[in-house]
Amino acid sequence: MKNLKAKAVCVMLSASMAAMGLTGCGSDNVDGTKTAITVNDESITLGQANFMLRYQQATMYNYYSKMYSMYGMQMPSEMYDKEGDDGKTTGETFKEQSLDTIEKELLMRQHAEEYGISLTDEEKQQAKEAAQAFADKNGDDVMKKLHATVEDIQDALELYVIQTKIYDPIIADVDTEVSDEEAKQTSISYITVSTAGTEKDDDGKTIDLTDEEKAAKKEIAQRFLDLLKESEDPATASFTDLRKELNDQLNAENTADSTDSADGSDESSSSSDASDTSASDASSASTSSSSDSDSSSEVSYLTSSETSFGTGSEKDDDDTCSLGDKVAEEAAKLKDGEYYDGVIEGDDAYYVIRVDKAFDEDKTESRRQTIISNRKSDKYNDTLDGWVKESDIKVASNWKKLEVTDADLYTMTVDSASTDSTDGTTTDSTTTDSTTSDSTTSGSTETTSTSSTGTASTSSSTAE
Repeated sequence: MKNLKAKAVCVMLSASMAAMGLTGCGSDNVDGTKTAITVNDESITLGQANFMLRYQQATMYNYYSKMYSMYGMQMPSEMYDKEGDDGKTTGETFKEQSLDTIEKELLMRQHAEEYGISLTDEEKQQAKEAAQAFADKNGDDVMKKLHATVEDIQDALELYVIQTKIYDPIIADVDTEVSDEEAKQTSISYITVSTAGTEKDDDGKTIDLTDEEKAAKKEIAQRFLDLLKESEDPATASFTDLRKELNDQLNAENTADSTDSADGSDESSSSSDASDTSASDASSASTSSSSDSDSSSEVSYLTSSETSFGTGSEKDDDDTCSLGDKVAEEAAKLKDGEYYDGVIEGDDAYYVIRVDKAFDEDKTESRRQTIISNRKSDKYNDTLDGWVKESDIKVASNWKKLEVTDADLYTMTVDSASTDSTDGTTTDSTTTDSTTSDSTTSGSTETTSTSSTGTASTSSSTAE
């Protein structure tokens, strides 16, 4: 399996990076042979650093391109040049993160021997062949714009292979035993009656509801609770159906009130003189039209939902009850099918809750796996961060010459080849399962593949 991972990495990296508008990294004042980054006693050239930067850039671009395509959206025209609240562009922030990734990849190689990790002769040969394939496919123009040599790319590939091999040994001693008590998840059904203000004052600030308005909201929640109590089986009654029943009642009552108000207006107008009657008729017609419009569009007074949250001993911010501590506290006291006999007030809503599963086995198992994954990520990241703190890292000034901008975009394509895997089966795809622990690609890249070779194709265009 480890050998397959190494092959897969070489396939991915021998894929083409189609460079579009390489105005930034193609400037003549960049010397790819100069040292760019030194970590302890190991240095890499600016050409290799540039290749590794652009590979990460291409990977991110392809990821977002697929995401936007999946949702039928176009990629934004401004991706790297947009300035954030910190005054830095997205490209500048990305470049800083990429530098951190490169430094950690060098440290992985320096610590590889501690974990019994090394490259086999076959893996080195695969990296060499993949680097040459990349250069042949992309041609001299792209290689010149990258300021990289075949040797630069080969060394980068070897770093990536080590990264795939060292992850498991680093996290080998992580405790993967998680008890039900630690991972316990509780699932509830609930309705929400919002108490958040919807109107704004002249300064644009939201106006809070009055005490009377909040009391009316609480009454809606209480009416739902009464319906739940009166249902045939409160333990299994559908919150969705009960919500609709109450919402229909409230809309009907609102329509009736509006009709009564309109009738009163008509009676008052009939006692006016002729000229007043004409004006009153016009006013009445306007009111009636508004009332009809209101009755034809249903108002949503409350919503029904389901959720689950941690009630075990090992919780984090992602596992807390989003409805507030009071809901979590009361839910923890209930058994399957029991409801809280009262209206719970949250920060900006009233809730009625019922516990469907005090111990949700499926959700608990999912949470168990999340806890294990988090422990592994923490161990991996803590280890790498510790190495960084202990190391002497120097970044040459020529690193500043590399820019990540919207005028300097990269993407990558992979042409899969039909090859035999180790189990004798044949496949036409390369499968990648990546676990990212850093904000870019500095995390573990768990790569598996049944394809050992791949052909790369490229295209290059310069932005006008």
